[in-house]
Amino acid sequence: MLNRLDGQYLFVLPLPLTAPGKNARLYGVALCRTDANLNPLSEYEILKCKLPYNALPSPAYLYSLDLNVNLLRDGICESKFINCLNSHFDNKNLTVVTFSARHLQALNAISLRCFHSPNILQKPKSVFDVKTALNVASIFGVQSFTAQSDLIANAKIFNLYENEKANDHIARLKLLIKLFKKIITDNYKIASFLLRPTYDKLNFIKKSISSKDCLVLLDNSAIKIIKPIKLHNTVLYALTCNSEEELKYEAIDLDLMYMIAPLGILTPDRVQKLQLNLSHILSLLNNAPQNLALNTETIPYKEKFFMNLTAADLSFYDSIGKKDPRSLYPNMETDSQVLSNHLFLYRCENFQGTLTNQELNKYYDYCVKKMHKDLPVFLKEAKMLANNLEENDEEGLKQIRSIIKFAEEL
Repeated sequence: MLNRLDGQYLFVLPLPLTAPGKNARLYGVALCRTDANLNPLSEYEILKCKLPYNALPSPAYLYSLDLNVNLLRDGICESKFINCLNSHFDNKNLTVVTFSARHLQALNAISLRCFHSPNILQKPKSVFDVKTALNVASIFGVQSFTAQSDLIANAKIFNLYENEKANDHIARLKLLIKLFKKIITDNYKIASFLLRPTYDKLNFIKKSISSKDCLVLLDNSAIKIIKPIKLHNTVLYALTCNSEEELKYEAIDLDLMYMIAPLGILTPDRVQKLQLNLSHILSLLNNAPQNLALNTETIPYKEKFFMNLTAADLSFYDSIGKKDPRSLYPNMETDSQVLSNHLFLYRCENFQGTLTNQELNKYYDYCVKKMHKDLPVFLKEAKMLANNLEENDEEGLKQIRSIIKFAEEL
């Protein structure tokens, strides 16, 4: 299935504890490695990540994935977790296959917390998001269907569902493999396009910038026509225009694995089906004012983090990531209060053995204050879940009670 016989797939199903973003936390990931023909090369496993005491999960994610709250403090610390996944991902013969890259992008947030470069999704040959592929296939593919946001819901569409439960993460991982195989079989051209190596995708965008070509971007099920302006690492700055002809200047995070394709994909039939006034959209993009302001809300958190650091800060950040954790100590030299706090939490969450008694007490005080601040929001969300349950859903009510008990016992 890959263009090299020694190529491999790594199927990775993220298990989110919170919404995506700079504070994203994972319960862990379910993963399995296969050869190019999808024959397993490793056991199916769940790599769990320990939730630190200064962070709370989202009740909605706990409930939807039916996660055991009593196991949230199990697993390995984030530093070991991201190092382990870096060793998995750092392979140019490897294609990572996932469902919903926005949750896999939590690895960037973990990387930042652990003084790593947030480039883990650029290390394998490519990353293939099954959710993106299904959205593309629903619009441009050979079958007529409506892609869903949920893995199991999509499996049901293609009759692949065999009563897998939300809390059986290995079973859901196997469903991911089945869905991937289904896409390869039914929509080979789409799959081949999305499976291109990451460097090919970036080179394609660079050439489009040079030639000032407009491209097609699919954001979930929404089509946008974009005019690339500049590329910084894996953030594309582009003029965008949607079907409602809203012209914007936005930052597009390529780690989200959007479909970005040549304009030629929009055949006359597709333009009519999508109800696009393509000629007018292209005119808006090509005649956009030079001083159009960037929508700063679209700038990815990893980009914002480094934008606020000086050259000295960046040097300090890089140095910490390379150090043996046993060599970390209080008041390491930096003029940045942000990085000083960042380092303190990094040590607290991963290497408490490097803390002095005074620092340990400071961390405990911080945790107490953080919980007092976050618990009301947590409990409000949990109670909203309970209020939305069906009247006789005893199992759901039991689950929510365990979530609330977890918070109350903190």
